[in-house]
Amino acid sequence: MRKPNRTPAGARPLSQSKRGALASRARYEGSRQHKDRRWWGGLPAAGGRGGRLTTICPLTTAADRREATMWVQYAIGAGQYKFVRGDKDFPKHVWYRDTSGQVWYGRCFNGQSGEYKGWPISEEERREIFR
Repeated sequence: MRKPNRTPAGARPLSQSKRGALASRARYEGSRQHKDRRWWGGLPAAGGRGGRLTTICPLTTAADRREATMWVQYAIGAGQYKFVRGDKDFPKHVWYRDTSGQVWYGRCFNGQSGEYKGWPISEEERREIFR
């Protein structure tokens, strides 16, 4: 059964200038729940959540963090996002395809300051999330 549409009733696509302004404030912070080795945030805590295993994000260096921030900012600027009910300033979901073809999913965990965590996903998962 298909999930109900949770997009806010008044949500409209943002103009290019609004997307650019929003993108410039967004950043990738990461999440210890998606790390299986030491990263810029400290020790990892990957494991299960509610009976499900979390997807591991291989980004662990400061350079990785800068690159992922660039991906999040690009995704918002390019309109590769999805707002859901309850979102503040930033969209809950963003996606980016890197030069190797890997799709990355970003999830906003602080909708007022634009902090994202993320991990690699399949094309099928991307289509499911962003339909």
